[in-house]
Amino acid sequence: MAILLVLLLPLLSWPTIVSAEDNTFKPGDEFLIACGARSLDSVPDGRIFKTDHEAQGYLQTKQDILVSVPSADVPSPIYLSARIFKEDATYAFTLKSAGWHWVRLHFFAINNTEFDLRAATFSVNTDKYALLHNFNINNNTEAVLKEYLINMTDPNFSIQFKPLKNSAAFINAIEVVSAPDILISDQATNLFPVNDFAGLNDFGYEVVYRLNMGGPLITSENDTLSRRWVPDKPYLKHEALAKKASVPTSSIKYGPGTSPLIAPATVYASAEQMADSETRIQKFNITWNFVADATFSYVVRLHFCDIVSKSLNDLYFNVYLNGKKAISGLDLSSIEDELAVPYFKDIVVDASLMSNGLAVEVGPMDDETGTRNAILNGLEVFKMSSKVNSLDGVFGVDGEVLEKHKVVTYVGFGLMFGAFIGLGAMVLKWHKRPQDWQKRNSFSSWLLPVHAGDQSFMTSKTSMGSHKTNFYSSTLGLDEDESKISATVADSPAIVPTPDPISTSVAEDNKSPAEAQVIDEHSGTAMFAQFSGLNGR
Repeated sequence: MAILLVLLLPLLSWPTIVSAEDNTFKPGDEFLIACGARSLDSVPDGRIFKTDHEAQGYLQTKQDILVSVPSADVPSPIYLSARIFKEDATYAFTLKSAGWHWVRLHFFAINNTEFDLRAATFSVNTDKYALLHNFNINNNTEAVLKEYLINMTDPNFSIQFKPLKNSAAFINAIEVVSAPDILISDQATNLFPVNDFAGLNDFGYEVVYRLNMGGPLITSENDTLSRRWVPDKPYLKHEALAKKASVPTSSIKYGPGTSPLIAPATVYASAEQMADSETRIQKFNITWNFVADATFSYVVRLHFCDIVSKSLNDLYFNVYLNGKKAISGLDLSSIEDELAVPYFKDIVVDASLMSNGLAVEVGPMDDETGTRNAILNGLEVFKMSSKVNSLDGVFGVDGEVLEKHKVVTYVGFGLMFGAFIGLGAMVLKWHKRPQDWQKRNSFSSWLLPVHAGDQSFMTSKTSMGSHKTNFYSSTLGLDEDESKISATVADSPAIVPTPDPISTSVAEDNKSPAEAQVIDEHSGTAMFAQFSGLNGR
């Protein structure tokens, strides 16, 4: 028995290979499926996807609905075909290696005669995580990528598609690919309260945003791990306050603890820095705004590389997340005593701080130290799985509900149950009504309580007037209390910036400084946008 375990252990823990010389990566698992495709042209990044026929061994379904189109405005031929499921269906895989894996789901609503995919509503689960709950493409005419990072501990892994009743599910392509272990560390820093955060390996993640600041679009063709990095311009709150900076990728020098696998040199070779603004207020921040689901906590990964300084120890700046100081006095050159060396930092932002979305800011230190500037090279935002292992909605795979939503659910059921009881009592009393109820020309003698005659009804109206007087008295009392509360709130520092696109936050202790008023009013428009891989749902 001991010998058998020794033989099986490599199958469950065989590591994926990272070359120290060139930082290339060879995944232990690589399942690439072009769902619904009978044949497939070459994919731009050179990877080879299996056709639907070649991948039949992974699929468990009673249906065989394949659709395709000859051409469409999509970034890859994997979006030109799809499988449609009108009943539950499962893709099952046997993994060779444990550890982190990419799970990428590709969607594009192609025209077909089987089902209107723009109206398809369905859920997608793995064995442990709820990935999508009642997902709908929402008339999106572009390709959609949903990307996840999951720590696999079992050699058996499956993805289940569950269409809503009288609806359908569909999928254009699936990727299940090993990711390097260095991609996610178990340690991070908690934003508030400020302390170390341990246990990142215990969560599943959805990649919600991945930005290349000040640089071009990076596709799977030129990323080390087939990732997609989009330009940051749509997320800038005030575009006029930022200025692009760039250097040749050959200038980037990876040091210990960093690797092109974390982010390619193209990300670190460009940055957004503070612009030479003509505003009278010289102290301002560069701000990016993002939509976020306040049900979940997030890991914000900040990528830095000092490509703007001319000498060491000349650039000191602060980083803020949702108005709270995440990094103070960052001097990138002091980390490796060299310029142009990549550095990244993971910050955990609790769900309680996400009610108004996510705001990321960089700005100079208050002290007159070095050049007044601030930079950011790249940004990744990962949604963390909830306590019920959900990454979308409040329900887990087994139907378990998040604790804070249980009360609302129970109250709703209680009210509905009470309404049914009341309605049932009225129906029962209706059947027991007296034969001469029509002659009485009133419901009061049999439906209302025994003493609910005319006098009682008038008394009730008088009593109701009395209650109204009490209500107004109570309201006056509340106004008085609310004024006290308002005064308290006004004296308290804001925790999260307002989503108002033209408002500014006030600098206060660990709060970010106010942004400058830009003379060109049109450049001060905040842009809130949702992106998940290829412009999410």
